[in-house]
Amino acid sequence: MIKCAIFDLDGTLLDTLTTIAYYLNVKLKEYSYPTLDLEECRRCVGAGALKLVQNVLIPRGADEETIKKFHKEYTELYDTAPTYLTEPYGGIVELIDALSSRGIKCAVLSNKPDFATRSLINRYFGDKFSVVHGGREGVPLKPQPDGVFDILSELGCEPSECAYVGDSDIDVYTFLKSRVALGIAVTWGFRTRGELSGAGATVFADTPSEVLDLISKQ
Repeated sequence: MIKCAIFDLDGTLLDTLTTIAYYLNVKLKEYSYPTLDLEECRRCVGAGALKLVQNVLIPRGADEETIKKFHKEYTELYDTAPTYLTEPYGGIVELIDALSSRGIKCAVLSNKPDFATRSLINRYFGDKFSVVHGGREGVPLKPQPDGVFDILSELGCEPSECAYVGDSDIDVYTFLKSRVALGIAVTWGFRTRGELSGAGATVFADTPSEVLDLISKQ
């Protein structure tokens, strides 16, 4: 029986792609690098802000020191207004309410910095989630399962009682490593069904209502 559900943030709960691209392009222009479009940004996201910056800057010829400086400035800029241009995907709020009404505890685990993660969740979901964790010092980012296990401990649940919901190959690797009861790959986010399948996903949801159906059947 599923007692808790852990959700990724970017591309799963919130459509943040335009926000990420906006702040990246602000900094790219300052550094006189070519800007990026949404599709290029989509291919670069998923493994945290540092990896995102590396994915963007290395093809543009940036050295390690520039990447480090750019990452710091980009993160600081993003944290000034993390909700800018961001919206929940349609049906997500209703999904979380429906799960909560069934007694299923909901949590968030993101590779986005912890401050931004908490700001976004507070802005769009209030106190609907029992536990919210972004990237924290000393805790390996996804796809390492440490963050999942921390949340399960706080919720008092076992992996066998947990569903994990995410939109990226990183999320697929995370729920496979965590050995949760149900790993759901959603197709409305930053990766295609083919990419998710290639990462090892076998259970898919095209809409939030399908997520509810899949969890309810466990």
